[in-house]
Amino acid sequence: EIDNIPQKDLSSISITDIDLPKVVFMIVDNKIELHTKILNDYPEWQFLSKEELDRNTIEIFYDLKIAKSFCSKEQKVIKVPNTDVFRIAAPILISRGISRIVTSDKLIAL
Repeated sequence: EIDNIPQKDLSSISITDIDLPKVVFMIVDNKIELHTKILNDYPEWQFLSKEELDRNTIEIFYDLKIAKSFCSKEQKVIKVPNTDVFRIAAPILISRGISRIVTSDKLIAL
């Protein structure tokens, strides 16, 4: 017998349940616009469902050197000195179609 109830999303952690470090880094374009990607662009998350892979994400980095290694000439790295801003801005990010934050090892749901 197969249970057909919708499955809970076990791959992501809610933003309210995670302790982020005090400082993180983000990549933005030269006009200080958020650099978003779809989850499908991350090979380590390819096991997720098609619906999940179509979500828009922003990526945060814990280390400045790693962030700079992912930055192109048209982009720059900014420091986010207070990570509570992600909890505060979550409704705004969701309204703009961004529903996940990607880190090196976690997928965070807004």
